[in-house]
Amino acid sequence: MIHQQNLKERELLKNDAIDFASYPEKLKQEARDRYIYVINVLDRQLPSISEQRIVPVIGEIWKGNSFEIIDKEPSARSVQRWISAYIKAGNSIRGLISTNAEKGNRQAKVDPLVEPYIQSSIEHFKQLERPTVAKSYDHLQTLINYENIKISAPSKKLKVMSQTAFIKRLEKEAKKQLMIARMGKEEANKLFKTAKFPQEISLILQRVESDHTQLDLFIVDEKESLVLGRPYVTAILDYKSKSVLGFYIGFEKPSYLSIARALRHAILPKSYVKELYEDVENDWECYGIPRVLIVDRGKDFESIALRDACLDLNIRIQRNPGKHPWYKGSMESYFKSLNNDLLNDMKGKVFPNIVDSNSYNPQKHAVLTMSSFLKIFHIWLIDIYQQKKVSRGKIIPSVSWKEDLDRVPRRVMNADALNLVLAESASRKNNSDGIIFEHIRYDSDDLAKLRAETGFRKVEFKFNREDLGYIFVKDDRNPRSNTYFTVPALNQKYAKGLSRHQHRIILAFNRKYLDGLTDLESLAAAKMKIKRLIRENLESRKDKSTSTIQNVSRWSGVGQQADQSVKSTVKDESDKEGYHGIPKPTVAKSKNVKTTNAPISGFDGSKNTLPDDLDF
Repeated sequence: MIHQQNLKERELLKNDAIDFASYPEKLKQEARDRYIYVINVLDRQLPSISEQRIVPVIGEIWKGNSFEIIDKEPSARSVQRWISAYIKAGNSIRGLISTNAEKGNRQAKVDPLVEPYIQSSIEHFKQLERPTVAKSYDHLQTLINYENIKISAPSKKLKVMSQTAFIKRLEKEAKKQLMIARMGKEEANKLFKTAKFPQEISLILQRVESDHTQLDLFIVDEKESLVLGRPYVTAILDYKSKSVLGFYIGFEKPSYLSIARALRHAILPKSYVKELYEDVENDWECYGIPRVLIVDRGKDFESIALRDACLDLNIRIQRNPGKHPWYKGSMESYFKSLNNDLLNDMKGKVFPNIVDSNSYNPQKHAVLTMSSFLKIFHIWLIDIYQQKKVSRGKIIPSVSWKEDLDRVPRRVMNADALNLVLAESASRKNNSDGIIFEHIRYDSDDLAKLRAETGFRKVEFKFNREDLGYIFVKDDRNPRSNTYFTVPALNQKYAKGLSRHQHRIILAFNRKYLDGLTDLESLAAAKMKIKRLIRENLESRKDKSTSTIQNVSRWSGVGQQADQSVKSTVKDESDKEGYHGIPKPTVAKSKNVKTTNAPISGFDGSKNTLPDDLDF
């Protein structure tokens, strides 16, 4: 007989199970609230979780945190039940998803027509002028009574909720945020002291830091004699050992995509190193799922996709306090080593402190291709940085990492399951012709079976920004065994390997310069046109500004790929043969489709430079 814990873990964490991000928002928020209690109790490493031991802890957690769904201090029995569910699910937040969604009457007791007025009154209460609850309730009554003047039928007049019910709504609306709005942040922080993670870091993977930087180095194209620009690096560094867990290097600007690439690289074993880089002598054993991820307050780290992916992976995100640059000191030291040690004498290095900027032109002296740089980077990282003393000579990263390997269990995660967790969520209607997402149609036998059983309704799915050739559709016919199945794009010639960034450029280009239609023939024509313009631009050597070529480098995906192979050139020969210009779409124009005033004949390819304002 399968143990209950193993059964629950298998059910929630199997490779095709739906991930945390795909549950309804209310259930996710409730699970996040429960997670705060579970993780804070477990972090204390109590001898037991008996009622006597955890009741005081529950009180501290209730006073020291703000909650979105939980509106009163939970009982010890509830917290014990949450801890048990969390552990049975393999220490996954998925185990904290409520299973009571279909029990009892879940209909909203408040008329939906009244809800906007309630929200307005809550905002009224949050004003810095600090109105009383009675004043804000009076504001609610006034709004509803004024609206009722316009309604003649007595049975249809809006009902005003009681003041007691209004106070309960205020208590549910983020207590700390309400207090900040009324008292100011400093005073609110005194009342709502944020529970701090222990600063005593004694093991690897307890805390990792992540950040981006643009390398002080110009990269040149593998096949063309032109400078591609300065690539970005997103790195993930283990705080205790100072070891590098993973990174992404390429021309993708700091975004959720570059973070997801670095996180994937950090979590998975580095078996590719010996295959791709034979000159590397040492092993790079650094991989695993960290407990805490330290990030700054940039928008790229604020995405819902990152938050939900980390919750699903049981990674807590901790944000740096404002105006504390030293809080992520290990990462700053690593980037300093990267620029000072590795890039110090490389041709094409940027020297920002040279007074006479004309004395050295890094673009003229750039010689390194992306493949050459990544080879050198791996050798430097694994054979030099990981083996030398850092942190003022106190730590050797590889030694410090190996010291803890027998004390830190590392779960080897399935790459497909990880890709699913890191993919982003969306929803569209499953029509008779499949799912249309950003003008690309997806369909399959499995998707047809789903709509045959459930009808033409909106379905949840996940997509990969790096490849729009497929999506993962959530099969929710049986709520107890939600899984995903893969659905390909019908036009694989257009969509396979196409990034979302490239697709959006194609859409913008087609709207502005071609016929504006969004059928796949028109988009394929626009895609071919952009490729041809890039090729002709490279061959004619026109407009070689760094910003233009760097945008082309991003479009082409130059840099480290998801499978750790390297793309090192912007040149694309795949569509060169047999190209005979832009075919006109065979689909008739619809009256409802907006088109541009620029006729096709007005952009016939005689000008070989890319449009200046086309944002690659």
